[in-house]
Amino acid sequence: MASCELLFVLLMSSIFAQLIGVLEVQAALPSIFMTDIPEDVKKGCVVVLLSGGNPQLRGVLDEIDQLFHTVQPPVASPAVWADDEADDPTDADRAGIAPLVKIGILDGQFIWEDSLPVKLVNEPDDTMSNHHGYSLVVFQQQKTDRKCLLPPPKVHFPEADIYFGPFSTPAVLEFINIKCNTYVSANGGISVEGIHRHHILENLFKVTGQSMGGIQFQKSRSQTCNNEMNDGVSSHIEEKYGADLKESCSSVCDLISDDGGSCHDASSCQTLGGQDILRNCPSKKVEEISQCERVSHLSKEDFFLRYLSQSRPVVIENGASQWPAFRKWSMESLKKWYGEEKVHIKLAPDGIFEGVEPAEVWEDHDKFEIPAAIADKLPYPDLVVVRPATQNVKFADFIEIIQNSSQPLSQTQDPKQRKPRVSAYLEYSSIRTYFPELEEDLEEPDFVRNLLDRRHLNIWLSDGDTLGKLHFDPFDNLLCQLRGRKELILFEPHNNTRLYEAHVPEALLGFDPVSRTFRRKKLMDSTSMVMSPVDVLKPNYQMFPAFADAQPLNCTINEGDILFMPAFWWHEVQSYPNEIERRNLAVNFWYEPFLTKEFPCPRCPLDINPHYRHLL
Repeated sequence: MASCELLFVLLMSSIFAQLIGVLEVQAALPSIFMTDIPEDVKKGCVVVLLSGGNPQLRGVLDEIDQLFHTVQPPVASPAVWADDEADDPTDADRAGIAPLVKIGILDGQFIWEDSLPVKLVNEPDDTMSNHHGYSLVVFQQQKTDRKCLLPPPKVHFPEADIYFGPFSTPAVLEFINIKCNTYVSANGGISVEGIHRHHILENLFKVTGQSMGGIQFQKSRSQTCNNEMNDGVSSHIEEKYGADLKESCSSVCDLISDDGGSCHDASSCQTLGGQDILRNCPSKKVEEISQCERVSHLSKEDFFLRYLSQSRPVVIENGASQWPAFRKWSMESLKKWYGEEKVHIKLAPDGIFEGVEPAEVWEDHDKFEIPAAIADKLPYPDLVVVRPATQNVKFADFIEIIQNSSQPLSQTQDPKQRKPRVSAYLEYSSIRTYFPELEEDLEEPDFVRNLLDRRHLNIWLSDGDTLGKLHFDPFDNLLCQLRGRKELILFEPHNNTRLYEAHVPEALLGFDPVSRTFRRKKLMDSTSMVMSPVDVLKPNYQMFPAFADAQPLNCTINEGDILFMPAFWWHEVQSYPNEIERRNLAVNFWYEPFLTKEFPCPRCPLDINPHYRHLL
């Protein structure tokens, strides 16, 4: 009897101890209130155990909560620098810029204020307020809306991801890591994926060499004179170069070269007449800056380890020279296949696309007013990005425009009466939308196929005398040159305070097809988020002093070359025509970026795109 009583006491003690343990687990997790979640998700991720949830799951969450508390903040994904005035992103990262992961038990009903139901991500049509059948939900971090400068009209209620998996620590932790973009191991500390991520972000490629403060870029070809005329100050031409513009090519090179150099082939240059004044006089300064790495072949492993994961540009020489497109896409063939098709083209004076200039030179400047709530958030409210005029024309008519756009100025024509050259560009035009059959003539490189997810495939066609001003694209880019060449000046995206990344107001050029003249006609109530206000060719260091520390990288591509340009790298693109065909033709593949960032945000760092978490 005594032994039975002893066994009973031991059994009750064990049950009591387990009960106490459950109570301790329940007490370990804090209460979470629905009214707090909209603000909490601005700081991080919120993991909620719904009241009445499975006791086993409570124990799992308590264990996971302890794992998160033992891991330093940089394990999670960096969102934005803690100190917006900091100079070093690594300082902010060490200070704990990573989003928090808050784990707790819901106190109250699973419903928003005013009885609004919670929308469920993985059950988009189910807006029921009850939660029968599931016990755990995650509210992902809501990143700052940097695209809209107006304050949000009302409280934004986040959506919830429901967990349907087994109640085990590894399974629940994997779900939270994916939804919260964190890298915590079930054994404690950083996961293998987190270690790999940390290694990647610590070893991103950085440009070395001459900084902009020690470089003076020279305008190439017609840009020297035409830019002045395009600015509406053609009288400066006479002041700068004299009344007689018919100077020799060599004297022009002497005039614009700070080292007094002459043309590489002065005899082949045309006399000054407003057009091809420097076609064979490339700038020596561009050749002196750091150069893009060039290879003849890339394996998928090399591409990922050395270039993609390091955000390192590279030129693959002759990577597109064997494509059918390289042989077949003559102007005559394109015109024959698509001459009657309508295309959307861009028009700009003298080949300069999307530069930045003072808003005060626009016709409606005195009448246009930026709302105070917006103007207060614009660092450069007096500047505008000049968006080109647009037209929808037959492809055959577009071909005629670019074939006639490079005619030189008559030697008898007064340069002061010269109109800006009308430059037409078929730029980033979707091949699938306008020319779907042409995709068969392209070969996506093996090193990127089934590695990155393609988002766009574009064609670029012009007379070859175009200058695309400084900007970035939020895509990993394979730029493939088929005719002519492109001289790209790149700047790394690791400290965008030097490039003055910001919202910049936009303005839209008007174009009269009868008189073939442009007008600075319309200031817009929209902003550009990817254009730099800095002019690479003639930087204003008083307005933009930090640009002097930016280090350029020259990535020139010739016919048949492919340039891998990682996402968010700033670039200015000077195109040159094929000397025989008088055109520049390229295609590009835009991919979901492997490394991504918030923008416009000059201090936001690159981080691994959650879309490619499986590659870590």
